[in-house]
Amino acid sequence: MNNKCMNFFYLCAIWPSQMTIVTITSDWNRGDYYLGILKGRLLSVKKEIEIVEITNSIPCFDVLQEVFVLRNSYQAFPKGSIHLMCVMSEPSADIPMIVVFADDHYFIGVNDGRFSLMFKDLPAIAFEIEREEISSFSAPVLFAKGVEIVTENSFQTRTRATSIVKEIMTEVVSGENQIIGKVIYLDSFGNAITDIDRKLFDKLHRGRDFTIFIHGPRSRIEKISQSYNQNSPGELLALFNSLGLLEIAVNQGNISTLEGLGVSSEIRIKFYN
Repeated sequence: MNNKCMNFFYLCAIWPSQMTIVTITSDWNRGDYYLGILKGRLLSVKKEIEIVEITNSIPCFDVLQEVFVLRNSYQAFPKGSIHLMCVMSEPSADIPMIVVFADDHYFIGVNDGRFSLMFKDLPAIAFEIEREEISSFSAPVLFAKGVEIVTENSFQTRTRATSIVKEIMTEVVSGENQIIGKVIYLDSFGNAITDIDRKLFDKLHRGRDFTIFIHGPRSRIEKISQSYNQNSPGELLALFNSLGLLEIAVNQGNISTLEGLGVSSEIRIKFYN
Protein backbone atom coordinates (compact mmCIF):
# COMPACT_ATOMS: atom_id res chain seq x y z
CA MET A 1 0.00 0.00 0.00
CA ASN A 2 1.43 3.40 -0.92
CA ASN A 3 2.43 6.13 1.53
CA LYS A 4 -0.47 8.32 0.45
CA CYS A 5 -3.00 5.73 1.63
CA MET A 6 -1.07 5.01 4.85
CA ASN A 7 -1.04 8.70 5.75
CA PHE A 8 -4.77 8.79 5.10
CA PHE A 9 -5.45 5.86 7.45
CA TYR A 10 -3.34 7.54 10.13
CA LEU A 11 -5.30 10.77 9.74
CA CYS A 12 -8.60 8.89 10.14
CA ALA A 13 -7.33 7.16 13.26
CA ILE A 14 -6.49 10.41 15.03
CA TRP A 15 -9.60 12.31 13.87
CA PRO A 16 -11.34 13.65 17.01
CA SER A 17 -14.53 11.88 18.11
CA GLN A 18 -17.56 14.10 17.50
CA MET A 19 -21.05 14.17 16.10
CA THR A 20 -20.82 12.99 12.49
CA ILE A 21 -22.35 15.43 10.01
CA VAL A 22 -23.73 13.81 6.87
CA THR A 23 -25.03 16.10 4.11
CA ILE A 24 -27.40 15.17 1.30
CA THR A 25 -27.47 16.80 -2.13
CA SER A 26 -30.12 15.24 -4.35
CA ASP A 27 -32.88 15.61 -6.91
CA TRP A 28 -35.25 13.68 -4.64
CA ASN A 29 -38.37 15.70 -3.90
CA ARG A 30 -39.38 15.84 -0.24
CA GLY A 31 -42.53 13.90 -1.12
CA ASP A 32 -40.53 10.94 -2.43
CA TYR A 33 -39.92 7.92 -0.24
CA TYR A 34 -36.31 7.70 -1.44
CA LEU A 35 -35.22 10.35 1.04
CA GLY A 36 -36.92 8.53 3.90
CA ILE A 37 -35.16 5.29 3.05
CA LEU A 38 -31.78 7.01 2.92
CA LYS A 39 -32.27 8.82 6.25
CA GLY A 40 -33.42 5.60 7.92
CA ARG A 41 -30.39 3.74 6.63
CA LEU A 42 -28.06 6.47 7.85
CA LEU A 43 -29.57 6.64 11.32
CA SER A 44 -29.32 2.85 11.59
CA VAL A 45 -25.56 3.13 11.10
CA LYS A 46 -24.86 5.34 14.08
CA LYS A 47 -26.99 7.30 16.53
CA GLU A 48 -24.56 10.20 16.65
CA ILE A 49 -25.28 11.34 13.10
CA GLU A 50 -26.63 14.76 12.19
CA ILE A 51 -28.23 14.73 8.75
CA VAL A 52 -28.17 18.05 6.86
CA GLU A 53 -30.01 18.46 3.58
CA ILE A 54 -28.02 20.90 1.46
CA THR A 55 -30.73 20.68 -1.20
CA ASN A 56 -33.18 18.19 -2.62
CA SER A 57 -34.13 20.55 -5.45
CA ILE A 58 -31.44 19.76 -8.02
CA PRO A 59 -33.12 19.44 -11.45
CA CYS A 60 -33.70 15.77 -12.23
CA PHE A 61 -30.54 13.93 -13.38
CA ASP A 62 -28.50 17.17 -13.47
CA VAL A 63 -25.14 16.06 -12.12
CA LEU A 64 -23.44 19.32 -13.13
CA GLN A 65 -25.83 21.34 -10.94
CA GLU A 66 -25.18 18.93 -8.08
CA VAL A 67 -21.43 19.41 -8.49
CA PHE A 68 -21.77 23.21 -8.58
CA VAL A 69 -23.91 23.35 -5.43
CA LEU A 70 -21.77 20.99 -3.37
CA ARG A 71 -18.43 22.36 -4.60
CA ASN A 72 -19.42 25.82 -3.42
CA SER A 73 -20.99 24.82 -0.09
CA TYR A 74 -19.08 21.94 1.48
CA GLN A 75 -16.29 24.21 2.81
CA ALA A 76 -18.81 25.83 5.18
CA PHE A 77 -19.16 22.53 7.07
CA PRO A 78 -16.73 21.27 9.73
CA LYS A 79 -13.76 19.21 8.63
CA GLY A 80 -14.51 15.52 8.65
CA SER A 81 -18.08 15.99 7.38
CA ILE A 82 -19.43 13.36 4.98
CA HIS A 83 -21.18 14.56 1.81
CA LEU A 84 -23.50 12.30 -0.17
CA MET A 85 -23.93 12.99 -3.89
CA CYS A 86 -27.34 11.47 -4.61
CA VAL A 87 -28.11 12.67 -8.14
CA MET A 88 -27.92 9.78 -10.66
CA SER A 89 -26.46 7.73 -7.82
CA GLU A 90 -27.30 4.15 -8.80
CA PRO A 91 -24.06 2.19 -9.21
CA SER A 92 -23.39 -0.46 -11.82
CA ALA A 93 -20.71 -3.05 -12.47
CA ASP A 94 -18.75 -0.44 -14.45
CA ILE A 95 -19.57 2.57 -12.26
CA PRO A 96 -19.06 1.68 -8.60
CA MET A 97 -19.79 3.72 -5.49
CA ILE A 98 -16.66 5.27 -3.97
CA VAL A 99 -15.57 7.26 -0.94
CA VAL A 100 -13.33 10.21 -1.76
CA PHE A 101 -11.24 12.10 0.79
CA ALA A 102 -10.33 15.64 -0.27
CA ASP A 103 -9.78 18.95 1.51
CA ASP A 104 -10.35 17.22 4.90
CA HIS A 105 -13.89 16.17 3.89
CA TYR A 106 -15.40 12.88 2.75
CA PHE A 107 -17.55 12.53 -0.35
CA ILE A 108 -19.57 9.47 -1.39
CA GLY A 109 -21.02 8.92 -4.86
CA VAL A 110 -20.63 6.95 -8.05
CA ASN A 111 -17.32 7.09 -9.90
CA ASP A 112 -18.64 8.48 -13.20
CA GLY A 113 -16.41 11.55 -13.55
CA ARG A 114 -18.24 13.95 -11.25
CA PHE A 115 -15.46 13.89 -8.65
CA SER A 116 -12.91 15.13 -11.17
CA LEU A 117 -15.21 18.13 -11.73
CA MET A 118 -15.64 18.61 -7.98
CA PHE A 119 -11.97 18.84 -7.12
CA LYS A 120 -10.14 19.65 -10.38
CA ASP A 121 -6.52 20.06 -9.21
CA LEU A 122 -7.25 19.46 -5.50
CA PRO A 123 -5.49 16.33 -4.17
CA ALA A 124 -7.96 13.51 -3.52
CA ILE A 125 -7.82 9.83 -2.47
CA ALA A 126 -10.54 7.42 -3.62
CA PHE A 127 -11.70 4.05 -2.27
CA GLU A 128 -14.17 1.72 -3.93
CA ILE A 129 -16.83 0.34 -1.60
CA GLU A 130 -17.09 -3.44 -1.63
CA ARG A 131 -20.55 -4.36 -2.75
CA GLU A 132 -22.73 -7.39 -3.01
CA GLU A 133 -24.81 -8.18 -6.07
CA ILE A 134 -26.24 -5.02 -7.67
CA SER A 135 -29.98 -4.70 -7.11
CA SER A 136 -32.59 -2.07 -7.93
CA PHE A 137 -32.19 1.11 -5.86
CA SER A 138 -29.08 -0.03 -4.01
CA ALA A 139 -27.76 3.52 -3.55
CA PRO A 140 -29.15 4.05 0.01
CA VAL A 141 -27.57 0.79 1.18
CA LEU A 142 -24.18 1.75 -0.27
CA PHE A 143 -24.38 5.34 1.01
CA ALA A 144 -25.00 3.97 4.51
CA LYS A 145 -22.19 1.46 4.09
CA GLY A 146 -19.84 4.26 3.03
CA VAL A 147 -20.77 6.34 6.07
CA GLU A 148 -20.19 3.31 8.29
CA ILE A 149 -16.77 2.74 6.73
CA VAL A 150 -15.81 6.35 7.41
CA THR A 151 -17.10 6.44 10.99
CA GLU A 152 -15.49 3.09 11.86
CA ASN A 153 -12.34 3.74 9.83
CA SER A 154 -12.67 0.32 8.21
CA PHE A 155 -11.20 1.36 4.85
CA GLN A 156 -8.45 -1.25 4.93
CA THR A 157 -10.83 -4.21 5.25
CA ARG A 158 -13.92 -3.00 3.35
CA THR A 159 -12.62 -0.93 0.45
CA ARG A 160 -9.86 -0.94 -2.12
CA ALA A 161 -7.90 2.03 -3.39
CA THR A 162 -9.00 3.19 -6.82
CA SER A 163 -8.54 6.08 -9.21
CA ILE A 164 -11.07 8.81 -9.94
CA VAL A 165 -12.61 8.71 -13.40
CA LYS A 166 -11.76 11.84 -15.34
CA GLU A 167 -14.41 13.97 -17.04
CA ILE A 168 -13.50 16.79 -19.43
CA MET A 169 -15.60 19.93 -19.26
CA THR A 170 -15.60 22.72 -21.80
CA GLU A 171 -13.60 25.68 -20.56
CA VAL A 172 -14.06 29.41 -21.00
CA VAL A 173 -12.62 30.58 -24.32
CA SER A 174 -10.76 33.88 -24.30
CA GLY A 175 -8.60 36.04 -26.55
CA GLU A 176 -7.16 39.54 -26.45
CA ASN A 177 -10.53 41.19 -27.02
CA GLN A 178 -13.10 38.57 -26.13
CA ILE A 179 -14.35 36.10 -23.51
CA ILE A 180 -16.88 33.40 -24.35
CA GLY A 181 -18.40 31.55 -21.41
CA LYS A 182 -21.68 29.97 -20.48
CA VAL A 183 -24.32 29.87 -17.77
CA ILE A 184 -23.51 27.08 -15.31
CA TYR A 185 -26.19 27.63 -12.65
CA LEU A 186 -29.60 29.25 -12.21
CA ASP A 187 -30.54 30.11 -8.66
CA SER A 188 -34.07 30.14 -7.22
CA PHE A 189 -34.55 33.77 -8.30
CA GLY A 190 -33.64 32.98 -11.90
CA ASN A 191 -30.27 34.76 -11.67
CA ALA A 192 -27.72 33.25 -14.07
CA ILE A 193 -24.24 32.41 -12.73
CA THR A 194 -21.60 31.95 -15.42
CA ASP A 195 -18.18 30.29 -15.55
CA ILE A 196 -16.44 33.63 -16.25
CA ASP A 197 -14.37 34.63 -13.23
CA ARG A 198 -13.25 38.07 -12.09
CA LYS A 199 -9.52 37.35 -12.53
CA LEU A 200 -9.89 36.63 -16.24
CA PHE A 201 -12.18 39.61 -16.75
CA ASP A 202 -9.77 42.00 -14.97
CA LYS A 203 -6.82 40.61 -16.92
CA LEU A 204 -8.42 41.41 -20.27
CA HIS A 205 -10.43 44.48 -19.27
CA ARG A 206 -7.57 46.88 -18.55
CA GLY A 207 -9.99 49.82 -18.26
CA ARG A 208 -11.43 49.33 -21.75
CA ASP A 209 -15.06 49.68 -22.74
CA PHE A 210 -16.88 46.39 -23.16
CA THR A 211 -20.21 44.85 -24.02
CA ILE A 212 -21.70 41.71 -22.48
CA PHE A 213 -23.89 39.93 -25.00
CA ILE A 214 -26.54 37.69 -23.47
CA HIS A 215 -27.74 34.68 -25.42
CA GLY A 216 -27.13 36.40 -28.75
CA PRO A 217 -26.94 40.01 -29.97
CA ARG A 218 -30.24 41.36 -28.63
CA SER A 219 -29.61 42.02 -24.92
CA ARG A 220 -26.48 43.87 -23.89
CA ILE A 221 -24.86 45.11 -20.69
CA GLU A 222 -22.04 47.66 -20.73
CA LYS A 223 -21.08 47.98 -17.07
CA ILE A 224 -20.34 45.85 -14.01
CA SER A 225 -22.45 46.68 -10.96
CA GLN A 226 -21.20 46.33 -7.39
CA SER A 227 -24.62 45.31 -6.04
CA TYR A 228 -28.21 44.79 -7.10
CA ASN A 229 -29.45 48.01 -5.50
CA GLN A 230 -27.34 50.11 -7.88
CA ASN A 231 -29.92 49.29 -10.53
CA SER A 232 -33.59 50.17 -10.95
CA PRO A 233 -36.24 47.44 -10.65
CA GLY A 234 -36.49 45.57 -13.94
CA GLU A 235 -33.03 46.70 -15.10
CA LEU A 236 -30.64 44.18 -16.63
CA LEU A 237 -27.35 43.96 -14.72
CA ALA A 238 -24.07 42.09 -14.37
CA LEU A 239 -21.91 41.74 -11.27
CA PHE A 240 -19.28 39.47 -9.78
CA ASN A 241 -20.82 37.47 -6.96
CA SER A 242 -19.31 36.14 -3.73
CA LEU A 243 -17.82 33.21 -5.65
CA GLY A 244 -15.98 35.62 -7.95
CA LEU A 245 -18.11 34.55 -10.92
CA LEU A 246 -19.96 36.77 -13.35
CA GLU A 247 -23.67 36.81 -12.53
CA ILE A 248 -26.31 38.08 -14.96
CA ALA A 249 -29.65 39.18 -13.54
CA VAL A 250 -32.66 41.46 -13.67
CA ASN A 251 -33.12 43.53 -10.51
CA GLN A 252 -36.25 42.18 -8.81
CA GLY A 253 -36.91 40.01 -11.85
CA ASN A 254 -36.19 36.60 -13.32
CA ILE A 255 -33.67 36.75 -16.17
CA SER A 256 -34.01 33.07 -17.01
CA THR A 257 -37.67 33.68 -17.86
CA LEU A 258 -37.31 37.14 -19.43
CA GLU A 259 -34.30 36.29 -21.59
CA GLY A 260 -34.83 32.57 -22.04
CA LEU A 261 -31.53 31.77 -20.36
CA GLY A 262 -30.74 28.23 -19.30
CA VAL A 263 -27.75 26.23 -18.21
CA SER A 264 -25.18 26.23 -21.08
CA SER A 265 -26.56 29.47 -22.62
CA GLU A 266 -23.66 31.41 -24.13
CA ILE A 267 -22.42 34.65 -22.58
CA ARG A 268 -19.95 36.68 -24.63
CA ILE A 269 -17.90 39.71 -23.58
CA LYS A 270 -16.31 41.92 -26.21
CA PHE A 271 -13.61 44.47 -25.29
CA TYR A 272 -12.97 47.57 -27.43
CA ASN A 273 -9.58 49.19 -28.03
